[in-house]
Amino acid sequence: MVSPVHTPAGMVIVIVDGLGAPYIYPEHTPYSLAGEPLEVPPFYNLSLLAASGAKVSVVRAPQTYTEAGHSVLVTGDPKALSDTVKIPMSTIYDVAHDYDYLVFGIMEKGDFSSMSDEHDVMVHDVSNSMNNPNMKVEFSSAVSDNIICINVKKIMEEQSLMLPLQLQKSKQASQERYDTYNRWALVTASEIVEYMSKEAPSQKYILTVNIGAIDAAGHYRKYSGYINTIHGLDKDIMPLYLTCLEHNIAFVFTADHGMGFTSSNSKGGHQSDTYAIMNESQMIPFIVHAQDVSANVFYEEYGQEDIAPTILGILNLPNGLKYSQGTQIPLKKYTTLAVRGPSTGTVELWTNGNIIQTASNDNNYLFVGLDNEKNYTVKYIVEDNKSYIFQKEIEPASNQVVVFNMNASVSDKSYYWKPRYIVGAIVIILINIVGLLYINRTLKKQ
Repeated sequence: MVSPVHTPAGMVIVIVDGLGAPYIYPEHTPYSLAGEPLEVPPFYNLSLLAASGAKVSVVRAPQTYTEAGHSVLVTGDPKALSDTVKIPMSTIYDVAHDYDYLVFGIMEKGDFSSMSDEHDVMVHDVSNSMNNPNMKVEFSSAVSDNIICINVKKIMEEQSLMLPLQLQKSKQASQERYDTYNRWALVTASEIVEYMSKEAPSQKYILTVNIGAIDAAGHYRKYSGYINTIHGLDKDIMPLYLTCLEHNIAFVFTADHGMGFTSSNSKGGHQSDTYAIMNESQMIPFIVHAQDVSANVFYEEYGQEDIAPTILGILNLPNGLKYSQGTQIPLKKYTTLAVRGPSTGTVELWTNGNIIQTASNDNNYLFVGLDNEKNYTVKYIVEDNKSYIFQKEIEPASNQVVVFNMNASVSDKSYYWKPRYIVGAIVIILINIVGLLYINRTLKKQ
C-alpha cells in the first residue's frame, strides 16, 4: 500500500443488452434513421445513478452486436470476438482469477461458450426465449469442492425454478413478461450479493449480469416496446444498486451495443450496415459507483475497449490483459503496479530519488495507491544472484504489469547495475585497447 486506498469487496457488472446511451442520457437526443428526434420519457432511477456516480458521456462500441460487444467489454480489444475470450490472460476474469477472485455470471444473453468457460458458476438462458426460457446453471470443475461456489449454484438453481412461475402470471409477448424476465436477473443478482456479504465477506468476486429483454424488445416490439422495457428496468434497478452500496460492492452499468430505429413506429436493429453507423447503435452507457470513485461526468470520448482496463483499475488490479488496446479512464486519482521477477527477489519502488517502498521474499508483488500524476522507478534484485538488478521507469496514469526476466535486453529497459560490472567492463575495454596497440606495434615492426 503506497498510500491509503479502498478496494471494493467485489463488483457487479450490469450489461444491458441493446441499451443505447442516447435513450437514457439527457445530454443526448436519439434520432431515427430518417433524422427525426425520438421522444423519450424521463427515467428517474437511471438518471439518479448517472448523476450520483461517475458517468462517461460518450463511449462507442466498435462492433455493434452481442458476441463482439461482450468480448470487447471483457478483453479491452476492439476487434475481439469469442475466440479472443478463450486465450489465457485475455479477460478481466483471467486477471481476477490470478488474484483469487471468484467469477459468477447471470447471462440471459451473451452466453457464448468461451464466455461461459470464464465463469466459476453461471446461469444462462439456453433457449433465448422471453416466453419459454430454459435457464441452465454451468459449474466449473475447477471449483467443484468450493463451498461458496456450491451455494451460489444452489441460489441460481432455486431462482431458475421460480422464473417459469413468475412468467405464467402474464400473457405471452406482453410487456409485463419482458419486465419480469429482466427483473428475475436483477433479483437473482441481489440474492448472490446478499449471500456473499453475509457468508463469505472476505472472498472477492465479480458478478456479471446480462439483462436481455431490452434488446429483444427493440427487435420485436418496435420503438414503443423498447422504451417501455427500459422504463421497466428503470423501476427495477434500484434494489440491486442499493444492495451493492450497502455491502461495498462496486456497481458498473453498461451495455454491449445500442439500438437504432428507422422511424418512431419501426422495429429496431444494430448489426447491419444500415444501423451500425448510427450513434444510437454505437453509443453505450458507462456508469460507475465505487469507493474512491467520485461523482463526475467525463465528456471526453472513449471506446468500449477502455472499459476492461478501467474495471481492473476500480478493483485495484493490474492491467495484465494480453490483447487490450484500451486506455484506463481516470476515475481514480491513483493506479496499481504489479511487479514480477524471474525468481525470488527484493523489489524497490522509487520516486524523486527516494525509495518509498521495498519488499522481499517473493517474485510477485502488487503496489496499490500510486499517484497517477507521478513518475516512478521500480528496481528488482534477484535473491540468488544479487549481481542482477533490473530497473524500469514507470509511466504515470494507468495500471501496469512489469515482468523482469533473465533474458531481458537493454531495449526492455532491464539491465545490470552493479558497480563491479561497470569496473569489469572498463577493465575489458582497457585490455582490448592494450591488445590492439600491441598488435599494431608488432605489425609496424614487421
